[in-house]
Amino acid sequence: MKNRTLSLRHRLFAALASATLVTLSFASEPSVVTLSASQPASAANPPYVDLPGFVASRDNTGVAVHEIGDTKLLDAIKNAGFTFIRANLFWQAVDTPHGWNFSQYDKLVADLSARGLGVLFILSGQHYALSPKGPPTQPAQLNAFRTYAFKVAQHFKGKAVRYEIWNEEDHPTYWLGKPSADDYKEVLKKSVQAIKTADPNAIVATGGVQQINRAFIRKVGDIGGPKQAAPDAISVHPYRQTEPETVFADYAALRRDLSTYRKKPQVWATEWAYPSYGYNYVSDIDDGHSQIARERQAKYAVRLLLSNWIAQVGLTSYYDIRNDGRNNKDMEHNFGLLDANGEKLPAYTAVQHLFSFTGDAEGAQYRLDANARYIVLKLTAPRTTKYVVWCYGTGNSIVVDLSRLPANARVTDMYGAKLNAGGTTFEVPEAKGPIFITIGA
Repeated sequence: MKNRTLSLRHRLFAALASATLVTLSFASEPSVVTLSASQPASAANPPYVDLPGFVASRDNTGVAVHEIGDTKLLDAIKNAGFTFIRANLFWQAVDTPHGWNFSQYDKLVADLSARGLGVLFILSGQHYALSPKGPPTQPAQLNAFRTYAFKVAQHFKGKAVRYEIWNEEDHPTYWLGKPSADDYKEVLKKSVQAIKTADPNAIVATGGVQQINRAFIRKVGDIGGPKQAAPDAISVHPYRQTEPETVFADYAALRRDLSTYRKKPQVWATEWAYPSYGYNYVSDIDDGHSQIARERQAKYAVRLLLSNWIAQVGLTSYYDIRNDGRNNKDMEHNFGLLDANGEKLPAYTAVQHLFSFTGDAEGAQYRLDANARYIVLKLTAPRTTKYVVWCYGTGNSIVVDLSRLPANARVTDMYGAKLNAGGTTFEVPEAKGPIFITIGA
């Protein structure tokens, strides 16, 4: 999985280098956001929208791991609040000259189980003997790949294991040849059928396409039928140079496409993050290790997860747990929540606080003002009401009116540090990230 989306990210980097950056302008007076549990909807304060899938979406959030034998990473993942990891289970790694060998993955699944974690395995790869020059496309190769998928699902039946069929099959580097929706469809059909035969309760998704490549997804189409099992989810990798909140429209468009499927699949975001170097939002900072860049990364990490949970995607896998190297000017070395030495970065601390803050939520609602560009997330928990409030758009700012909330309302920043609200109103600039408000016990 290491450097698996390198070409896409470099294309995004190139687009940044050649693009004219547009600075959005906002009104000189920040919009006022009034918080009150009993406040009626108005033009200034639009109604809350229920999020029945928020809790399930939050609880299905994991992170990519490259070094699956490093149990310290697994401890860090558990302590952050994630519930699973995403990792490769390559074909030729288990289908060996000496027979099927799952030993390293058995250890991983056992290590994860000991920590209450699951795994999303990516099934993919060429095979040194059965498909040595590219992906399986010929009948014998497809049947061999089907056997691989069957053996894996049979071996891990009953474990906290889910499956993703391939990774970025719409890119030549990861498809191992010229991408073909027709060829991938055959791999998908064989694999899903094999997995569901081996374990009818198994959960399986399509491979995550680059960004949200709806054209490729449409070409693959709905494979389900009376004699053909369908995937439970369609996976995407929503990388973008724009802000996390721009993903809402993309998810809505994809869901419209999927609404015609016989068995409506979930949408999974199996890979997404923002590096601290090489993207628009840090384009004025030429150092991925600078504190400012890393604090911006933390802000975007929190907003990315919140956006996915509000969008109620079926599963999120953040990319990734640890930096892949130490070069402060290499984008691929600056995606992690931990640095290359395993030390916590600001993004780790912010994500950990987000999981802690939302962990007892039993219900969720939100309101979004597309003109003023702010979001209010309201959570109900035992004996408490909680809010997460933030605005988006570089240079934007809002004023949060706390006057209708109890005097003991606790306000913190995105790391959990208590803030002095300064009376009844509190300015929240985009640059500082979301604020967190707790009322009650």
